[in-house]
Formats: sequence, structure tokens, C-alpha cells
Amino acid sequence: MSNLKRNGSLRWTPSYLRRQGQMTPGQKRIYRDKWDDFGLEFRYGELIDPAVVFPGDGPLHLEIGFGMGENLIFQAKTHPEARILGIEVHKPGIGSALKKIEQEKLGNIRLMRGDARLILSDYLVEPTRFRQISVLFPDPWPDPESAHRRIVQDDLLALFEARLSPGGILHIATDVDVYRDHCLEIVSARKGWEKAGDYDGKRMRGPTRYELKGLEKDHTIHDMVFRWPG
Repeated sequence: MSNLKRNGSLRWTPSYLRRQGQMTPGQKRIYRDKWDDFGLEFRYGELIDPAVVFPGDGPLHLEIGFGMGENLIFQAKTHPEARILGIEVHKPGIGSALKKIEQEKLGNIRLMRGDARLILSDYLVEPTRFRQISVLFPDPWPDPESAHRRIVQDDLLALFEARLSPGGILHIATDVDVYRDHCLEIVSARKGWEKAGDYDGKRMRGPTRYELKGLEKDHTIHDMVFRWPG
């Protein structure tokens, strides 16, 4: 990942595994044919301006770790006025999302492949402000010794605070109780965040395969919605 290291050391411990799954022939084909239409490359020393790469001037929504793209499609169809940016590391998920985008003929989605912390901190112009940021069913790293690898951390919330518009919404969903507790502890430790009780998290998103896997195991789904007053 471009510029993830500084002075030979990782700037933070990634929350994802470097290699996960192989692309199917269909995913490889759609990735090759459609990445230039919907994918945004980032390079050291260059900044991306959503106002330039997205059509229209609607509100920006961000999903970090969009998996196979189910919620991206839900967001784009439910909020056709919005501009949806999805960040994912693994190519199979990106290939799946590109296929869904093409099938649904959606023009309000753009994708980036890389580390979300890196992109938010180094590669978006100022001011880039999102009305909504979603982190749905991230890898829970349930072992306490691996808690530092969970993506929801103090430094990421600081980035969210800088990148959310006043009154912007942060939506986190998980099917792991220990991850719910972790998120609530991290958010409550920072000043300013409010629980957005007027938002129904379940209705804010589409079902994902990770949610369905959790339900198959009789896990409780936790939707946590917070507002950043700005």
C-alpha cells in the first residue's frame, strides 16, 4: 500500500490480512474492463478531489471495507442523489462490486483499493467532507491480544472527525459482542460524539453476506449510529 511505511516502519498495524481469496475469472474480467470507469487510483504526492471524479454535487457517503459491495449498491439506489465512495483492500470484493455496479447501471459509485486510514489522511483534498461514513461488519479480531488490529481505533475516529460534515453520521455494525463493546468504549472516550437515536441503523443499510453468516450462528446484530456535531 503506497506510503503505508515511514522510515522503514509501518505507520499503524493494518486491520486486514494482506492476502485473502482469489478472484474468479468473471471478477478478473470485470475488474479489467470496468476499473478505469469506476476505480480511483491514488499515487504518492497526488490528491483526489471527489468534486472532480464524481458527477453532480450531491452529499458524499463513504463505506470502509465494503466486502462484496452489497451495501454500496443499496446506498447508491436508496440515495441516488448521493455520491458513494467505497474503500476495500481485497480484489475479489472489488470485482464483485464492479459486477453489481454494471448490472444495476449505477453512475454514483467510485471505488478505491487500499488502506482507508492512508486514503483519508493523505490522499483526499481539503475540504472533503462526508455526510455519512459506514464501517459494516469489519474483521472483529476477537482475541484480546489482537485488539490493536481492530479498525475502529482512536486515530481513525480522529480522521472521521476531520472528514465528516457538521452533523455527519458514523454507522458501525457488527455481530460480535466484544467488538460492539470495543467500539462503544472508543467512541465514548472522545469528546463530541453523540448517539444518533433518530437513525435506525438496520434500515440505513442493505444486508451483507457477513451479516447473514452471523445470523446463521445465532449472533446478535449490533447497529451503532453516532453523530459528529462538528
